[in-house]
Amino acid sequence: MKFLIVPQSISGMSKEKKDPYKEVTESLDSVDGKSIGNTVDTAEFGIKSDTCFDGEDDGLKDLIDDETSDGDGCSFEDALETLSLEKEKSLRLQADLENLRKRLQIEVSNASKYAIESFAESLLPVADSLEAALSLNDQSIEDFKSGVELTLKQLNQAFSRGKLEKISPGVGEKFDPNHHQAVSTQPSGDLEHPVMSGGIVRVLQTGYSISGRIIRPALVIVAD
Repeated sequence: MKFLIVPQSISGMSKEKKDPYKEVTESLDSVDGKSIGNTVDTAEFGIKSDTCFDGEDDGLKDLIDDETSDGDGCSFEDALETLSLEKEKSLRLQADLENLRKRLQIEVSNASKYAIESFAESLLPVADSLEAALSLNDQSIEDFKSGVELTLKQLNQAFSRGKLEKISPGVGEKFDPNHHQAVSTQPSGDLEHPVMSGGIVRVLQTGYSISGRIIRPALVIVAD
């Protein structure tokens, strides 16, 4: 009968099976043969050793205390006080903005009202002249015409102060739809003085603009 002799090293391997995961974790927990476990050098990461950490405290409280602490200790109450002050500043700023908005509305309203009053005041001399002309019973045509011309001059002065400008194109001027309104056309061959096609033949009504904005376009006849 023959017996198989198994070497002791091989038999030992059969009895103790090594865990590869355990070998890796053990190697990670040691450096140069020294066990480090889960310890971390807080000084290496800039964490003060006297920082407050209480496992029973709420995580949010720890975060706020850690951010607001000046190194002397944690203060959740200081964080709440800071939050209250910031909220008060925000409310005060909103109130200031609301007051500013109301003040600007009043100023815009007053500016519009005073502008109308100023223009109305400039029209008073025109009204006075018209009333005076109607009160005269015995006056010649020449006197009446002179009075109307004077009144028209006063009216134009009032328009000028109110930045109201006339739109009165000349004959032959090119038609501009932005400032003129054509009411009819006329063949250029029928005119005493030839006008190119698209040119203005006659102005039926003067237009007006204020500060560049058209109030009323000039009514014109255009050459065909």
